Amino acid sequence: MRIEHASPAPALRAFVERYWWAEGEGGGLPAVLPGTGAELWVHWGGGVELAEALPAAHLVCLRRARWELSAPGAVGLVAVRFRAGALRHFLPVGVVEVTDRVVSAAELWGPDGRRLVEEVGLAGGAGARVAVLDRFLTGLLARRPPVDPWVDAAVQLVYRRPGGLRVDRLAERLGVGPRRLQRAFPAAVGVGPKEFQRLARFQRLTRALLLADQRTYLPEALAAGYYDQNHFIREFRSFTGRRPTAVLGQGLSHFYYPQLPAPGQAGP
Repeated sequence: MRIEHASPAPALRAFVERYWWAEGEGGGLPAVLPGTGAELWVHWGGGVELAEALPAAHLVCLRRARWELSAPGAVGLVAVRFRAGALRHFLPVGVVEVTDRVVSAAELWGPDGRRLVEEVGLAGGAGARVAVLDRFLTGLLARRPPVDPWVDAAVQLVYRRPGGLRVDRLAERLGVGPRRLQRAFPAAVGVGPKEFQRLARFQRLTRALLLADQRTYLPEALAAGYYDQNHFIREFRSFTGRRPTAVLGQGLSHFYYPQLPAPGQAGP
């Protein structure tokens, strides 16, 4: 299956990490492991199944379990990869309401969500589909009421340093109370700060191991903040139901491709 990538419009780059699209034959797809990633998928041809067929346009949200996806036929889809914590700027509901779920765009955005599927389907080529997504997301962002900027800062601090921040110290650093921080996180990212920290640590370490295509993991796990080998194995099994060596080296889900740079950052 051919996969390509593009950056969003400049006004969206603080919120959207990339667009990507895939086209080709179906079959078994790499498992989507637990993690903080959130994406909006829009199909222009074929479809993807998770136990049953998914809607033509849907969110893949923060999840705490392994998802096995499949494509019974040819696939054609374009997707939005949101930056950590950025999904809340586009939703009419709190992120906690879509966590661990696949939610249709029509359910979330009504006629605008249904129109998105039609416009992507009619678009002639990748550039036109990217333009449709730019217009759709820019419109949502313009209608969204302002939100507390300190929450975005909190999410980024936890995501960038998932093994080394205590909630009370994070709250002090941001100038808010710990209880306020605890209440704000589920609406912003779908789970509390400690669980987000746990998921982010797992995701960042798993990405590093998969990108390096290595099955040995102990030095990296210790550097990420796991106490010892057994700690990492228990964590890995609790998230995926498997030992690390049963997953590492078995294919790279799109959630683990190298990240594109944020505004003002150098490439990875």
